[in-house]
Amino acid sequence: MVRVFLEDIYNEFSLSKSSFNHIFLGISEAVCNAILHGNKLDSNKRVFIRLNVFGNQMHIEVEDEGDGFCDTLFDPTLPENIKCGKGRGIFIIRQIADELVFKEDGRKVYILFTIPE
Repeated sequence: MVRVFLEDIYNEFSLSKSSFNHIFLGISEAVCNAILHGNKLDSNKRVFIRLNVFGNQMHIEVEDEGDGFCDTLFDPTLPENIKCGKGRGIFIIRQIADELVFKEDGRKVYILFTIPE
């Protein structure tokens, strides 16, 4: 559903497809975190995606209905964390996005991407 949503946005705004995979990966990681960690797989809770395009910038907000989290996350590239099976989603988003901000105790994630023209 996220892929189709993003494809529709790219088509509507006639955006360059060169950044599609990066942005799709970032949104997917944020949505997966919201479902798994925020809503704790509770099918009664929802995840909201808000997306705005301003020129060549895409502003994305992903919000869950969970309790939030402490934003002191561990670094998955450190030797002691390399074999840990979780904790890479936020790291990946930080690497590919221009900006990542947590609000409302982590229930809302703001991601900014610049789309090459």
